[in-house]
Amino acid sequence: MQDFHVVIIGAGLGGLCLAQGLKRAGIRFDVYERDPAPDSRLQGYRIRIDGKGQYALKACLPPALFDLFRATASTSPRAARFLTPQLLPAGERAPASWDTGGDHDDGNGDLSVNRLTLREILLSGIEDRVHFGYAFARYRRMEDSRMEVLFEDAAPISCNLLVGADGVNSQVRRQLAPSAEPTDTGSVCVYGQVELPLAVGPDLLEDGTTVIFADGCTAILDLMRFGGDFPHLAASLAPACKLTPVADYLYWALIGPSRRLGLETSDHTPVMPALLETAMCGWHPELRRIIGASKAAAIAALPVRTGRPGVLWPFGAVTLMGDAIHAMSPAGGLGANTALEDARMLAHILAKAGADTKTICTALPDYEAGLRERASHAIAMSDRGAAMLFAAITDKIA
Repeated sequence: MQDFHVVIIGAGLGGLCLAQGLKRAGIRFDVYERDPAPDSRLQGYRIRIDGKGQYALKACLPPALFDLFRATASTSPRAARFLTPQLLPAGERAPASWDTGGDHDDGNGDLSVNRLTLREILLSGIEDRVHFGYAFARYRRMEDSRMEVLFEDAAPISCNLLVGADGVNSQVRRQLAPSAEPTDTGSVCVYGQVELPLAVGPDLLEDGTTVIFADGCTAILDLMRFGGDFPHLAASLAPACKLTPVADYLYWALIGPSRRLGLETSDHTPVMPALLETAMCGWHPELRRIIGASKAAAIAALPVRTGRPGVLWPFGAVTLMGDAIHAMSPAGGLGANTALEDARMLAHILAKAGADTKTICTALPDYEAGLRERASHAIAMSDRGAAMLFAAITDKIA
């Protein structure tokens, strides 16, 4: 399929997974990313990959890179503890999509991985096809039905298929489906990390995940401990992959309505004083001390928005995937996994269609129909999860 060319806008997890799947299928592709480098901005820490996300990665990645992905996952137990802000036992109100169990004999439980590490794995072997520093401007349909892609400060390129994988602020979506602009939910997710060891008693958080059910918001703390040196693991499993060393750390996230977190203004800085004075007022002093120890540069606050995947867009050689069309609350833990499944399905459909450009373009509605069904279900589950996590404390303690 060397005559068929796919251009992917956005080098996030979904876009890179699609690129790996296209490479595996022998389909020519290029990825264009606005950021100047893979690590040019804070993009998160711990991310949980569920069974479907793992299946998608296995389908798209070479076996050695998939093995490396699994080897770099956190070794901390997955079983979660549910506590009040005073560290007393709380009733379990975890969303249905959360994997809160202990060991999984079938090996299909959620894996907690470092986001940058996963992105480096997804970049491995396709570095020459991923172009950083390219800000997408717009596209136009050419007379031969190919698409011309224009950038802000670079020469235009042409392709047979354009895929918008450029996140919640997608410029591709704004041209293709302007009425699909995501809705601001009024909630915020604040996340950060703290270096280990923690300056607290060893039994305070134990290993694994601790969920704090507060009044109108929820905090998640996850100890990320890794089983080996990442560059050494890469050298033994996938020598061509270069991984950045990552030390063990505590990941934390606080999710809730912006007013409840003290972040109701558009300017979320400085974040930590607002959290300590508003969201964490009255919490156990050790919890306040742990989260308060985070460095300002390691904290980010992101508005929670909900996509509108049910909106239809014109038939043609442009499509969307991931947060570009189905942004969702992190309360369900489904956003990245749904994007990875988008990538697997699109790569599969393109590979199955063969080298016939007409056949490939007529196969896109099948992908888009599946995307809408999959995304609508995930968004509904995420919304239900958010409602549970933001409930009043009188409703959530058993």
